[in-house]
Amino acid sequence: MSSIAWRRAGWERGFALALVWAIVLPANRSLAVETEVPNAEQLAKGALELSLEELMNIEVTSAGKKAQRLEETASAIFVITGEDIKRGGFRSIPEALRLAPGVEVSQINANQWAITIRGFNSPFANKLLVLIDGRSVYTPLFGGVFWDVQDVLLEDVDRIEVIRGPGGTLWGQNAVNGVINVITKKAAATQGTFVEAGAGNLERGFTSARHGGKIGEQGEYRVYGKFFNRNSYANPNGTAAYDQWDQARVGFRTDLKLTGRDSLTVQGDGYSGSEQNDARGASLTQPFLPIIPNSTQVGGGNLLARWTRQFSSTSDLTVQTYVDRTQRDNLFIGENRTTYDLDVQHRFQPLDRHDIVWGAAYQLSHDNIANNFRLSFAPPSYNFQVVSWFAQDEVTLIPQQLRLIAGAKALYNTFTGMEYQPNGRLLWTPHEHHTLWLAVSRAVRLPTRADDAMRLNAGVSSRTGVPPLTMASTFGNPNAGAEDMVAYELGYRTQVTPAVTFDVTSFYNVYRNLLVGVSSGAAFVETNPSPAHVVTPFQNMNQGSGHTYGVEVTSAWQAAKAWRLSANYSWLRMEINAINTANANLDPGLNPKQQFRIRSQYDVVENLQWDTGIYYTDGLMSNMVASYTRVDTRLAWRVNQQIDAELVGQNLFDKSHFEWQPIGAGALYQSSAIPRSFFVRLAWHY
Repeated sequence: MSSIAWRRAGWERGFALALVWAIVLPANRSLAVETEVPNAEQLAKGALELSLEELMNIEVTSAGKKAQRLEETASAIFVITGEDIKRGGFRSIPEALRLAPGVEVSQINANQWAITIRGFNSPFANKLLVLIDGRSVYTPLFGGVFWDVQDVLLEDVDRIEVIRGPGGTLWGQNAVNGVINVITKKAAATQGTFVEAGAGNLERGFTSARHGGKIGEQGEYRVYGKFFNRNSYANPNGTAAYDQWDQARVGFRTDLKLTGRDSLTVQGDGYSGSEQNDARGASLTQPFLPIIPNSTQVGGGNLLARWTRQFSSTSDLTVQTYVDRTQRDNLFIGENRTTYDLDVQHRFQPLDRHDIVWGAAYQLSHDNIANNFRLSFAPPSYNFQVVSWFAQDEVTLIPQQLRLIAGAKALYNTFTGMEYQPNGRLLWTPHEHHTLWLAVSRAVRLPTRADDAMRLNAGVSSRTGVPPLTMASTFGNPNAGAEDMVAYELGYRTQVTPAVTFDVTSFYNVYRNLLVGVSSGAAFVETNPSPAHVVTPFQNMNQGSGHTYGVEVTSAWQAAKAWRLSANYSWLRMEINAINTANANLDPGLNPKQQFRIRSQYDVVENLQWDTGIYYTDGLMSNMVASYTRVDTRLAWRVNQQIDAELVGQNLFDKSHFEWQPIGAGALYQSSAIPRSFFVRLAWHY
């Protein structure tokens, strides 16, 4: 079927199902309209027990590094609540991110994803900052995220705050196209015992357990453990792929009230797992690019402490520190990395109309890498350091109507020295339920170990003459500079009626100094390893530029007290000027031009929920991935106050479909077809 036909079929199927909902499902219950700001206890009750106005008033912290109502943020921010994750039937953080507008989620195989915001997607996408409870999880190895090891007990997620657009002023390097902050519940909200277990055709088995209790009169704690084993997906020819996956994880959190003004949070996690992939190797003997079964062993742990002193309702001081240890060992790389981080932040109001947040941070990341023929680093061990300072002032120009937010971050790093990231935003609220905002921001992406010191041996082929082999190799550049972007954003959000909300954002981003692989000098003969071969060298150079622009729309309709519909639409265009547009991170054809998502959350009766999600994604022209429409559904029954049971079906429209295909000889891993799946889950709350 042609790409156009696939798109047409996807839209028709999606709208047809939405139309069926609108006609068949009852919508005759009264609307629930409240105005108070929801707290964690209310959020735990369920999405439909909160009105849309309450959801608009959810407190977020990622946009301004302080607690503020969502509708008062001058950013394109979207909140995925813990209840959204549960009712979506998701079993991982990457899957839950499909709910957010502007976020591109392409599953590569059973245990790998390509995820970005507003373009530049690839398996090694590098313009997105991801945090879990304020701990950065992007790797300085290549500036992206190993999504296979980013996990928490999903039952304990309070919300995921997704910021589309730059956040460099507050969050620093890598927050170029967006920031994703996974925030877990406080220990006080997870008291008692929780146990879950489930299985399905892909979820061969999963189980989790968590217990929370009191620490005298001073605080609360929780401990948890989880394990899953996932089945393999399918190869293009329909046979089983080599990508099964299992992982175990344990963790804890304590929240202590030290004094009337001082609080302390200490939390940590540890994990270990094994995952398989069909990998593409490189060899100087036939076959030159063999497909090899690859087993990856992953493990690691982290420990975080956060102390907060509350001086007043408008002034506080926070000191956070963490250590994060990761290990990864497979055919291509053996990496051991330890990261240390210290962050100090102070908020105060020196004058009536000024609300200032400022702080400083230091990060040290040490790695030790085992090299091989396909992928190597010189030197194999390295220390990467970043020291940063930031300040941001929110000035009330007209009380209750007009605010100016201005700030900047300066950072000094090992690779490029000093970098600056200024930010200016204007927030206008002409009416209680209407907000207009605009922003101009600069953000930078720092070079990484891969940009600086990696050698990737890609295509190998035979040729006539002496020596008989030729090989293309990409080399790092010790003189690589930072990539930078200036973003222009305009947004509007409103609560049209108590039952309808609407949010639209447009953006125009200008990129300079993008790193691309450029032919770098004459070919040379290499005799070690043997046999002798000619090397055609490429090197990372800051010679790319371009711009992107687009629109993101989000809306929700409380059709009845028991039924809510929500939808979002994203439209993206990329125009990139690069000497080597085959560089995967810069290829516009690896990003969908349009995405459309619609969800229905319906409480059939008091103890029975029926939830459905439709996710349409345009095709990816560069690697010949057809557009697809994913449909998930969940039926959940609350047996009693302690026991929940649910049946979840995913990818129901297709027996299987691809969301990604490897492109170029430098691609390391093979893709698998995403199959139709089902699983059942039982949960006990004591």
